[in-house]
Amino acid sequence: MKEHIDTIPVNDAFDSGDECPFCWLERKAEQSTIRYVAGPGASYMEPDVRAATDAAGFCGVHLEKLYDYGNTLGSALMLQTHMAGLLTEFRAGAEGFTPPVKHGIFGKKNSEPQETWWQRLHKRQERCFICERREYHMTRYFHTFFVMLREPEFREKVAASKGFCLRHFAKLMDLAETELPNSQHEWFYSTVLSLTEENLLRVKKDLDWLIAKYDYRNAGADWKNSRDALPRTMQKIQGLHPADPPYKEK
Repeated sequence: MKEHIDTIPVNDAFDSGDECPFCWLERKAEQSTIRYVAGPGASYMEPDVRAATDAAGFCGVHLEKLYDYGNTLGSALMLQTHMAGLLTEFRAGAEGFTPPVKHGIFGKKNSEPQETWWQRLHKRQERCFICERREYHMTRYFHTFFVMLREPEFREKVAASKGFCLRHFAKLMDLAETELPNSQHEWFYSTVLSLTEENLLRVKKDLDWLIAKYDYRNAGADWKNSRDALPRTMQKIQGLHPADPPYKEK
């Protein structure tokens, strides 16, 4: 199968041995975005990047990851202009604010309540530059994955993988109907369903043995593959890597 710039990361993900190749891709996309906005290239100094981070801001999870990354000045500069925009919007709403009047049971009520300024402010808080950029990359990876399934060699690689976490399994099932030709539906659904169940069962057995090892009667028994069963189970359920150390600036 001939590789090009779009297929290389997807192939790397399925060669990684990760419990879910799409978790692997998602982590890489997230880390590359953190490095892009706060890394040594100083993208946060570019006007277009600063405008984008000012508009979208960052969710709580990614604010913490920016803090962990370690570029204090870069993160502070990004948040300085973002905070200034939030403060301007807050002041504009607060200056014209009058407390609402509570109507009695026979009072006139608006049939369509208008969105308040603090609700609009809250909507801004629900956006995140890193989340949005990560999802952009993931959309491309999912599309590339379905294109690559046309190749028998890649289908063999998928069938030999450790399956998918439940979050990315659901995403694949949602996309398959529109992304795959009818001729590939039978292979895809039978392979992905059996592959996912088989590997969920494998991880559950490891988790069961991890629990059993805490019984004094099994103190001298081999750990088998259970030492990291807890983080792998968490990944299979929610698609995350809980054992990862914080991603830091090098």
